[in-house]
Amino acid sequence: MKPIGSGKMSIGGWIAIAVAIVIGATAGQANGQANGQAGAQTDRAGQTLDTLQIERAGSESGRDVVFIPGLATAGDVWDGTVMALGDSVDAHVVTLDGFGGDSTVDRGETGVVSGAVADLVAWLEAGQAEDVVLVGHSMGAQIALQVAAAAPDRVGDVVVVDSAPFFARLFNPAITHDQAAGYAIGVSGQMAAAPREQFLAISRQGLAVQSISEAGQAQVMTWMEQADQSVVSAAMGEVMGTDYSPVLARVSAPVTVMIAWSEGAPMSPEALESVYRDQYAGLAMLDLHRIDGSRHFIMLDQPEAFRSVLTRVIGAEGEEG
Repeated sequence: MKPIGSGKMSIGGWIAIAVAIVIGATAGQANGQANGQAGAQTDRAGQTLDTLQIERAGSESGRDVVFIPGLATAGDVWDGTVMALGDSVDAHVVTLDGFGGDSTVDRGETGVVSGAVADLVAWLEAGQAEDVVLVGHSMGAQIALQVAAAAPDRVGDVVVVDSAPFFARLFNPAITHDQAAGYAIGVSGQMAAAPREQFLAISRQGLAVQSISEAGQAQVMTWMEQADQSVVSAAMGEVMGTDYSPVLARVSAPVTVMIAWSEGAPMSPEALESVYRDQYAGLAMLDLHRIDGSRHFIMLDQPEAFRSVLTRVIGAEGEEG
C-alpha cells in the first residue's frame, strides 16, 4: 500500500496495482478451508434480481446481515463466516452477475457498482427488514456505503473490510478524481481487450498481497478464471476511477472499518491507520480496527479476529434494538 509519488504512471503499472488491491476479494474459500472452515452447509433459498443474486442462510430469528463480496468474487467466499455465525444471523449472501461465472445481463450505461447498489436498495425497501448490517469487502464495501446512504431507514450498521472510498488515493494522495478516471479508462479498456492469457497473467502480479497463505493465493487465480473478463474489467475501471467519498456525509449508520497490516508492509501500522482515517473523515460515526498478521482478505487470514469484530457489531446493536 505504498503511496505513489507521482500522478504519472504507465497503464501497465496501474493494471498491476489495481489488480493487487481490488482483486484481493477473490481469495475465495480455499484459505478458509485451511483454517478448518470447509464451507457453510446451509439450505439457501436463492433470489435473483436484475444484476445479482441473493442466497439466504442462518435463521430468520437472527439479525439481518447482508454480505457483499468484492471484485470477481462469488458469495460463497463468505461461507466460513456464515457457518461460524450460524443461527445468530439471518444471512443474505450476494453474488454479482458475472462473478463466479459468465455474465447473463446487459447493464447498459448503469455500470456494475451502480447496478448492484440500485438492486440492493430496491430489495431492502421492498422487504420488511430493518436494522440491517451491511458487510462489504473491497468493492463490496463501496457498494455497502452507497446502499446505506440511499436507504438509511433500513440500515443499522455497516462493516467495511479492507476498503476505501477512493482507492486511487491510497497510492497517490495528490491524485484528483479526473486523473484517476483517466487512468481507469485506460486500465479497463486494456483489461477488456487483452487476450485471456494476458489478462490472467496480469492478475497473477497481485497475488502476493491477497492472502498470507499459498492456498489463498492459488484460489485467487481460480476465482479470476471463473469470472467474466468483461464484467471484471468494467468494474475495475469504476472502482479505480471513482471517488465515492462524497457519499460518506449521507451515511448515518455507524461504520466499522477493518484494515489489514502485516510485517513487511511498506507503511507502518500507525501511518496506515492515519491514511484510512483520512479516507473516512466524512463519516458521522467511525470505528477503525487494524487487524495485524493479515493481508487484504482479512476474514480468511485472521478469521477469529475478523469474526470477533463482526460479532460485536451484530450483537451490540441487536441487544439495544
